[in-house]
Amino acid sequence: MPDEVFPRTDIVTTRLRLRAFGARDAADVHEAWQDELFGRTASVGYLFAGADLETAAGWCTGAEKRRQDGLGVELAIEPRDGGRLLGHVALFGVNWSIRIAEVHYWTAPWARGNGYAGEAARAVAEWALRDVAFERISLRAAVDNIASRRVADAAGFHFEGVQRSVFPARDGGRLDLAVYSLIRPDLEPSPA
Repeated sequence: MPDEVFPRTDIVTTRLRLRAFGARDAADVHEAWQDELFGRTASVGYLFAGADLETAAGWCTGAEKRRQDGLGVELAIEPRDGGRLLGHVALFGVNWSIRIAEVHYWTAPWARGNGYAGEAARAVAEWALRDVAFERISLRAAVDNIASRRVADAAGFHFEGVQRSVFPARDGGRLDLAVYSLIRPDLEPSPA
């Protein structure tokens, strides 16, 4: 196990509980992965679109090992008092030496349109900045992925600009990514 890993914890918001993935989530994850919009817009959608239930189960149970290996943290989003999986939020691209990471999220088709992704992205970013002493959480979204960019705005991330031709597109071209960030001073109340 590496020297630095994210602690295993639940993060609770007004409406949500962010918790470790487990085998019980496999059926909902599998169903979400079959959604056409997930396959088209999620940065990992092309990897998992059409994947079978066994692959989904392995991904769910593998999240703990990825956390223990210091690669990041992947959390299931569910209603605060329990219930069906609503989505996923993760910190990845972790650089422990300079305390930075990137946030990623997706929302299950049956949970879209309720602001869950923005609430979860903000909660995991605040947790990393306040409780795990990270300095910066970034968020990148394809410039034309308006829904994902709305999540960034709703979560209070600051738009920084566009990285041109940074990510391979499914059509063989390249995507421009809108870049957002949240840093510790952003969490402080504004002076009156």
